[in-house]
Amino acid sequence: VGSMLMPFAEQLENADNKMVELPKALYDAQSSLMGRILKQSAGGVGDGKIAVLGGIQINTPPGFTDYFLPKSFDLVDNTGEKVEALWD
Repeated sequence: VGSMLMPFAEQLENADNKMVELPKALYDAQSSLMGRILKQSAGGVGDGKIAVLGGIQINTPPGFTDYFLPKSFDLVDNTGEKVEALWD
C-alpha cells in the first residue's frame, strides 16, 4: 500500500487535514489498481459485463454505525473498458 501512495505524497503532505485526505488518496490508488485488474481479467466473463462499485469505508468506534461513501458505480465490458457510469 505504501508504494501505491507514493504518487500522492505531495498531495498528502500539503493537505490541511491528512486524515481526511488519506482515504481519498487510497481510493484513487486502489481504483487505479482495480482498473488494471479489470483490463487483464474481464475477459473471464465471456460476453458479459461487470458492475463495479467503488467507495470509501468509514469505520467508527464500537457502538456506532459504520458508513460507506460511494464514489463510483460503473459498468465494465469484457475488455475492461467502462461502458456506462451507473451513478455520478
